Amino acid sequence: MKKIELGYSDFKEFINSKNYFVDKTMLIYDLFTQGTYISLMLRPKRFGKTLNLSMIEHFFDIQKLDSAKLFADYKISDKTDFCTEHKNKYPVINISLKSVKEMDWEKCRPVQSKY
Repeated sequence: MKKIELGYSDFKEFINSKNYFVDKTMLIYDLFTQGTYISLMLRPKRFGKTLNLSMIEHFFDIQKLDSAKLFADYKISDKTDFCTEHKNKYPVINISLKSVKEMDWEKCRPVQSKY
């Protein structure tokens, strides 16, 4: 039985926990094919921004080859040519700033070493 839970930020953990997932996998295809270099996604807190970025990471990351099965039941898998060409083919860097609590840049910036 599937559950409705909040607080997940890792796509693999979320899917493997048998939660209900509103299929947003076509976001991957849309972002890749729209032809822009930068996409800005403004959403309120707790609206799935980090989970969506994790989903994108699991799709493209060359080091996450086991993630192919995560997408098997979702709409993106219908785009077989796109999946064959791009799934798990790229190095991915995913940086989240969600744990930064400071409101002042000087306080949240890492301390620079003299060396």
